Amino acid sequence: MGYREFVKSIPTTMRELLAERLIDVMLEAKDGSRVPSSLAKTILFYWQREQLASEAGLTNLLEAVSYADPDGAFTVMEGLGLEELKLAFRPTN
Repeated sequence: MGYREFVKSIPTTMRELLAERLIDVMLEAKDGSRVPSSLAKTILFYWQREQLASEAGLTNLLEAVSYADPDGAFTVMEGLGLEELKLAFRPTN
C-alpha cells in the first residue's frame, strides 16, 4: 500500500495534528539529508501554503519522513493510535 492510500485512511480530523507532529520529526531528524532535495522542496511548497494536512501534503510528508526518521514516524503513529499506518514505519531491528 502506498502512502496516498494510507493518507486516505486517516480521519480528516487527525490530519492537521499528524502533519504537525511529522514536521517536528523532520526538523529534529539526524538523517534529514537523506531526503531528496526535490521532495524537500515539495514539502516546503505545501508548508508555505498551509497545505501539509492535505492529501498531497501528507503523502509527500510521509515519504520524506520515511527517509529521514522512520523510527520517529513510528513513534508518532503509535502515539496517535494510527495502527495501519504504523505498520509502514515499523522499526527494523
